[in-house]
Amino acid sequence: MDIQQLLESSDGPPQFWIRLGALLAESWGFTLLLLIQVGAGGEARLLGKSEGSRIELVPAGVRKDLSTGGAGEARRHDEQGGHWLVAPVREPSGRVIQLVAELGAAIDDEGVQRLTLTAEAAVAAFDARLRADLQSKSHDQLSKVLDVGLLVGEAPHFDEGAIRLCNEVAHQLKAMRVSVGWKHNEKIKLVATNHGGRMRNDTEMAGALARVMEEAMLEDAEVGCPALGDSGISQQHRSYSESQGNCHLLSLPLRSEKEVVGVLTIEHANEAEPVRQEQMDALRVVLDLIGSHLKELQRRSGWVGARAWRSVRRMAGSFLGYRHTGWKLAGSLLLLTFLIACVVPVTHKVKAPFILKAEASSVLTAPFPGYIDRVYRNVGDRVKEGELLAELDKRELLMQRSELIAERDRNISDARKFEAEGELSDMRLSQLAVQQADSKLKVIDYRLSRTEIRAPFDGIIVQGDLAERLSSPTQVGELLMRVVQVTDTYADLQVDERDIHFLKPGMGGEMAFASRPDERFGVKLDSFEPVAVVEETGTDFRVRVSVTDEVQDWWRPGMTGVCKVDAGRRSLAWVWLHRSWEFVRLKLWF
Repeated sequence: MDIQQLLESSDGPPQFWIRLGALLAESWGFTLLLLIQVGAGGEARLLGKSEGSRIELVPAGVRKDLSTGGAGEARRHDEQGGHWLVAPVREPSGRVIQLVAELGAAIDDEGVQRLTLTAEAAVAAFDARLRADLQSKSHDQLSKVLDVGLLVGEAPHFDEGAIRLCNEVAHQLKAMRVSVGWKHNEKIKLVATNHGGRMRNDTEMAGALARVMEEAMLEDAEVGCPALGDSGISQQHRSYSESQGNCHLLSLPLRSEKEVVGVLTIEHANEAEPVRQEQMDALRVVLDLIGSHLKELQRRSGWVGARAWRSVRRMAGSFLGYRHTGWKLAGSLLLLTFLIACVVPVTHKVKAPFILKAEASSVLTAPFPGYIDRVYRNVGDRVKEGELLAELDKRELLMQRSELIAERDRNISDARKFEAEGELSDMRLSQLAVQQADSKLKVIDYRLSRTEIRAPFDGIIVQGDLAERLSSPTQVGELLMRVVQVTDTYADLQVDERDIHFLKPGMGGEMAFASRPDERFGVKLDSFEPVAVVEETGTDFRVRVSVTDEVQDWWRPGMTGVCKVDAGRRSLAWVWLHRSWEFVRLKLWF
């Protein structure tokens, strides 16, 4: 048995309640289901039940909830090893019937909502059928339109539910077009139509249709063209109808807790029959039933940021008002943030780029023209003081030294011979030649000692890759290698002229290298250069800072990074805005 058969086979309320209880228990798989009316004095009246169900089987805790729980939300109980549900079912007249069911398994909130929506739809449909019978109206059309509410209640998402509503209403009423608009910031935004596809709100036709829906939203009543008997202003409906060939137009509000949350607009061609009164009454019932459900679906739709923003706006609307709530909330948060920033002190940090430099640096050059013979160390190697780094070719020097020694010995022999012969002038010339040879030998020996390139101190070779220049010639003064001392490194800050007056010698801070931004090293300000350096990027002052932490092996002179120096405590607002304030003062001259 379905809802249609239930309505058609029930001759009166007693039979309806009994069959409704059996239908709900069968459809949802409940082992026990009771429909109970609780009076003002706490007395309970059994209206309907499933087969084999008795009120004596209900645990005491659940029976107590029936008399004290009221007509609020659904409640769950775990009694006697089973799961129990007590859910209110509201009749159109306002009377609340309590549905008590023993569940085979736990049911989620969405399932409870669908259960109560199905029960309320059935109750509303039966109530409408009774009233239709009293007025001698056809109940066939009524039950068909009420099926729309059941279909929408089964939709898992808001967009799907709105499209189902449009499609079913258009099918049942044979409408030309059915559209749903949803309230957003006191305006109506089109969300669905029976034609399908993605809704665009930036077209002229969409704007006109939105104004039609807003008219019904402001009236909080049904508005149509031709005008309804008890309707108010319908100017937008008349204008839209004339622009669309004098079509028949009807707009009905969607309500949730007596608040209009959306509007359903139905369009019929001029030659078609407009919506009849009994159909309009049925639509009122359906829309009142599904309004809260669609609002809940819309609240859960969208990405997490949109859902969170809607929740914040809903909470803020209670004290900021529901007009322009977002702007009011943003302004209030901005003002609150500024006031907090004015009183919260933070450490003002002066930020400046730096270049790592070495205290000691030695450039090793070629002492004389020659050739590179051997290379023992390359760029990047750590060396000790006096360690042999490279050698120049000394074979030619050795040959010259041998020739000079032979020439010296020959001159010594000649001097002795001339002395024995008594030729004093020739002896003196030979002695001068010996002295000249000795001088040249000293020069050769000096050059031989300079052929060995040794480290002047402990450090790192940062320049001079000689491995690719073996046997290549060198010139006097040509750079061969550059050695720097890493232990006495310091950082050279480039401080903007707008921040230099915040700094004083002795201030501390931290620096981080561009190659390893996750590591911080403590620094301390040493000295300032009194003259600014003008560059394309601006005017800077050079400030020398010493590293207070341990020097790392991977540090190399010339590495860059960012240094932040602690320049005292200031308010957060001052840290954020002092640059802008100084700019304004400089421009306006005050």
